[in-house]
Amino acid sequence: MENCNHLEELLKEQVLIIGRHIEEHKWFQQIENKQKAISDFINKYGWVMREMYCDLCPEGNDCTAYQKYLKRKK
Repeated sequence: MENCNHLEELLKEQVLIIGRHIEEHKWFQQIENKQKAISDFINKYGWVMREMYCDLCPEGNDCTAYQKYLKRKK
């Protein structure tokens, strides 16, 4: 199985996005525990963060891992 060449950058970006939105997510979802809210956020929006990052990645069109991911989503 192929791996993302930019996994570390993707994960750093996801942490930043979650950090910016977790308080609103906790409030809207009525989740008091931050760790549970983070898990819920990832379950609901993790795929969007990945697709956005990979769509913008200059290697996205040639990335075997991303192309396999897209085929599974169809």
